[in-house]
Amino acid sequence: MSQPLRDSRSGSPMQRFPAGGLQSGIELFAIRGIRIRVHSSWMIIFVLILWSLSAGYLPRIYPDQSPGSYWLAGLVATVLFFASVLAHELAHSFVAQGAGIPVTGITLFVFGGVSQIAENARDPKTEMKVAVVGPLCSFALALLFWGITALWKGEPSLTAAVLRYLAWINLALGVFNLVPGFPLDGGRILRSALWWKTGSLTMATRWASDVGKGFAYALMAIGALQIFGGALVGGLWFILIGMFLRTVAEGEYQQTVMRRSLEGVRVGDVMVEDVVTVSPDVTVAELVDRYFLHFGYKGFPVLDGERVAGIVALRNVKHLDKSERERTTAGQLMVEIGDGDRVAPEVSLAEALRKMAAQGTGRLLVMEGDRLVGILTKAGLARLLEVKRVLEA
Repeated sequence: MSQPLRDSRSGSPMQRFPAGGLQSGIELFAIRGIRIRVHSSWMIIFVLILWSLSAGYLPRIYPDQSPGSYWLAGLVATVLFFASVLAHELAHSFVAQGAGIPVTGITLFVFGGVSQIAENARDPKTEMKVAVVGPLCSFALALLFWGITALWKGEPSLTAAVLRYLAWINLALGVFNLVPGFPLDGGRILRSALWWKTGSLTMATRWASDVGKGFAYALMAIGALQIFGGALVGGLWFILIGMFLRTVAEGEYQQTVMRRSLEGVRVGDVMVEDVVTVSPDVTVAELVDRYFLHFGYKGFPVLDGERVAGIVALRNVKHLDKSERERTTAGQLMVEIGDGDRVAPEVSLAEALRKMAAQGTGRLLVMEGDRLVGILTKAGLARLLEVKRVLEA
């Protein structure tokens, strides 16, 4: 899956939805500027698949081999399975990049993979292209592995068993993602068709989201039936996937409504004008007591006179012990600002949010030339939107 940073479960249940904590993780490498990460939860599914292949599937279909052979073959199959998931996500991401949509990263996690795509497609045709290429990639990989298996000239072996497994699992991933339940690829395809038919992205997202939630509830019902039938682990897994899909489907609709409600709003209309700043000479100990603990913010601009010298964030402080905090100043600890940390007040809020997503930051300094005039934060926007929701209700 992929989704505006907002996330795709490539070969899994997610596809273009808000990533949230999934933007964190261990970064492995980058491809065409797309950072590839593994979330801590990824180890759970990696170990489960490795175990099921090495101790169950492979010994059952190709018995009388050494335990070491099963575990080696299982490891290769597991790694290639996740390489297939990554390829599915990269297909989404490359097509999105080709359409001019920024992609910041891909994260592998417990339910598969998710692409952090910085914004929605601009038209239904682009949405369709980005959505459909993932399943097509999975089907192409299935054909590739089947083709290699068909050309295999040797005796039946663990290698052939691994190839057959990879062919079937890629076919299953492609078919599963074509289910018309948002946020799966099939749900994205459905949304693009509804968007083209109605001309309304919001209405199309609402209908596709409702179908997605219906599919999620169906998965949870199947899981409950499996549990009553004695398949506890399989049933719980269906329920967890269903709960995840339901949450993402609803969240995607709410994000679409939010983005539509903010259209035409400028940064200067919603920025915080009374910015709390710190001097570069203040010690980190004072910074913690008088700023972080007092205001509850996670970062502050550092002003040297009228000039913004940098930003000091909570993450820069936490590794210092008490004595280091006493002798270290904010100026020594701050990070200099770049173009990715600033925005002009006349810029649209939608563009500012895309910039936040692309930079992976929670705040932007609002500046007129070199003068600081305000600050824009995700937390502040969330509070503003909640107030608006209550008042409008």
